[in-house]
Amino acid sequence: MVRSMTGFGLGSSETGRFAVRAEVRSVNNRNLRVTVRLPERLQALEPEFEKMLRDAMSRGTVTAAVTVDDVSGDPGYVLDTAAIEFYREALQKIEKGPVPLAVLVSLPGAIRKKPVEEIPAELIAAVREAMQKAIKALVAAREAEGAFIWKDMTARCRAIGALVERVEARIPRMIEDYRRRLSERLAKLLNGIGATITPEDVRKEVALFADRSDISEEITRLRSHLALMAKADKQDEPYGRKFEFVMQEMFREANTMGSKATDAEMVQDMLDIKSEIEKLREQALNVE
Repeated sequence: MVRSMTGFGLGSSETGRFAVRAEVRSVNNRNLRVTVRLPERLQALEPEFEKMLRDAMSRGTVTAAVTVDDVSGDPGYVLDTAAIEFYREALQKIEKGPVPLAVLVSLPGAIRKKPVEEIPAELIAAVREAMQKAIKALVAAREAEGAFIWKDMTARCRAIGALVERVEARIPRMIEDYRRRLSERLAKLLNGIGATITPEDVRKEVALFADRSDISEEITRLRSHLALMAKADKQDEPYGRKFEFVMQEMFREANTMGSKATDAEMVQDMLDIKSEIEKLREQALNVE
């Protein structure tokens, strides 16, 4: 299936104590670049979510952000009573009197962030659920946009195929036109000097022209690339990089064909083919 590299996904989950919202968005990039933004208390989960995103897609700049509404009132920090008691006793030996609590809690280590093991399991589960929903929604959005891109690409492939057929059908006429022009030109040059040209001489020159203008191999390869393109939406693997390679090869074949064309009508068809390939290449840059 052809997927776009751009999209947006939203997921949410609630536990009664926590309301979690996850947003994932992606834009074009030749490679995969992932950024995950989590609340400070959930930072330890970043590698897990980055892996989830990398498993779900292979190209694009992907940014995920999670917000948590903690209705439980738990700030994610705890008072270290042992540290506070140590400070109180130590300061009382110096001050010889009570030490204000405000002073004690301002000292290093008196208030510390809860380690990940102390984060409620229900919160971790909710964040995971919200992220999974967001990633699923993002993938669906990329697939939906990819379907529109693929529709445009297949239409352009059909247009290229039709132009190739026109070019192929034009070849015998191009050779015949060359034979006629050659005969007329030689007849004018030799007229009045008593020289003549034989049909065999003309046939030899036309045969050389036909050999120099032969584009049958290029047409075969171009059609093989179009056939490869037609199977792309049946593949499970990402196809974007292959598209870029195929477009490059198609453009090379079209350039070679254009350099051999001597007929104005064929030259125009080749220009149209290259124009369609260029548009295909632009679309390929949007595909995962």
